[in-house]
Amino acid sequence: MISGKIIQSIAIASLALSSLLAFSTKVNAFQIHTNTRTFKQSLSSKHAKPFNIHATSERSIYFKNRPFVIDTYNTQLRAWSSDELQGPDRIKACVPYMLPLLDGDFFGKYIYQRIPPLGTIDELFIAPLVSTFQSYPFLPLLLFVILSLGTRLNAANMSRNVRFNAQQAVLIDVALILPTIIQEGLVEVDVPRGWAECGCNFVWYFYMSAIIYSVTMNLRGRKPSGLPFLSNAAETMTGPF
Repeated sequence: MISGKIIQSIAIASLALSSLLAFSTKVNAFQIHTNTRTFKQSLSSKHAKPFNIHATSERSIYFKNRPFVIDTYNTQLRAWSSDELQGPDRIKACVPYMLPLLDGDFFGKYIYQRIPPLGTIDELFIAPLVSTFQSYPFLPLLLFVILSLGTRLNAANMSRNVRFNAQQAVLIDVALILPTIIQEGLVEVDVPRGWAECGCNFVWYFYMSAIIYSVTMNLRGRKPSGLPFLSNAAETMTGPF
């Protein structure tokens, strides 16, 4: 019998895949410079003389045998702002990482047993939230939808860096789906403790390192765009603006 957690994991994976495919066209940061030159003749057409136009490699234009005035207008378009987080955005960008933190907490059970201080911290701060989180069956899926789609629909009221962190947190959570399905499928199987502990510890180190890195970079005011594969996918899902 398929458990409710596996069904939720499959639903989240399907939603994440469809969301990523919908925004699969990667738009890189770009910058466009446009130079418009308007030339005004200072001589009337009555006294006009033949003239030549020469364009240099620097795209400068010269008129021979004709006085002229050049009005230059420069326009510049940037795809998105800098990678620095300012003010409240540093805290807002950290909030989405609560989703993978709570979803993957059970992978740390062996580490909490071997390192009692970490177990105490987990019992005091994380375990109560996990209990509340799991008491509502569709709460993880709801939070996933809010972070994945809600941040896009509310893009006008959120900075791009906050939306990027929301998408990256979602992708870290998606990366936990396969280990979760495997763990749920082996519940009734007598797996040697050494193998089970090795697998759980590996997953815990992976997602916890990603969360600590992202939160630390956000608090320092820098965009956490250094996660392999995940950061590039988050850029794609966030969009160019």
